[in-house]
Amino acid sequence: MAMVAALVNERSVVIFSKSSCCMCHTIKTLISSFGANPTVYELDEHPKGQQIEKELKGLGCKPSVPVVYIGQQLIGVPTR
Repeated sequence: MAMVAALVNERSVVIFSKSSCCMCHTIKTLISSFGANPTVYELDEHPKGQQIEKELKGLGCKPSVPVVYIGQQLIGVPTR
């Protein structure tokens, strides 16, 4: 859980995503439409994406994306 915590603590709005996920695209668009500038980690493109995805699943995020943190608090977890 250390890697996710470290990434989340660095920014005020964080989205864990996959570039091919339509729900992820929708969430990124929605949050940006409110004027936020989220930090987006595309797990399928990130060098440690698999490790991050394992940590997210360990936190109860199943499936693993999209996951949204605002102010270091988990806001959104998918429920498919």
